[in-house]
Amino acid sequence: MNFKVFVSEKAYQQIQAEVKRHPGRETGGIMVGFRTPMALIVSSVSGPGPSAIHMPFSIQFDEAYCNRRVKQLQRQGKVFKYIGDWHSHPFSKLKPSKIDKYSFKVKSLTHYGTTNPLMIIAGPDPLIPLQAFLLQKGIAQITPELIDSETMLQLKKQAIPF
Repeated sequence: MNFKVFVSEKAYQQIQAEVKRHPGRETGGIMVGFRTPMALIVSSVSGPGPSAIHMPFSIQFDEAYCNRRVKQLQRQGKVFKYIGDWHSHPFSKLKPSKIDKYSFKVKSLTHYGTTNPLMIIAGPDPLIPLQAFLLQKGIAQITPELIDSETMLQLKKQAIPF
């Protein structure tokens, strides 16, 4: 059985809204969710913050804002943790750039509460496709699946500590 990544409808709608707010420029934010033995579940995401710098091929997060949002989102319950970042690629493929790979590995040591953080890259409007990447021994590409709130609640019963 393969490891899976699930994205709640709510989180996907948050990503869609953020991507639509910044056409032609990268945007992103943090992801909070939980883990089961065979999956990571993204329950909620944020934007990059009011002081973020959006450019066509990069995004600089408002780190103070993102840190506050992590704390707020983790208050949803004991199983919810910061699991990684998401960002958009308005003009390029849904693959991590060299800078993405570097920052992913550096942030895994400094920001994430896990040795296996998740990165999601969102494509441009109107479809806004998603691609997920999990840092393990290398970077594994996993196609995320959307789930409804009922399925998320069922998966939450299987949550395990990070």
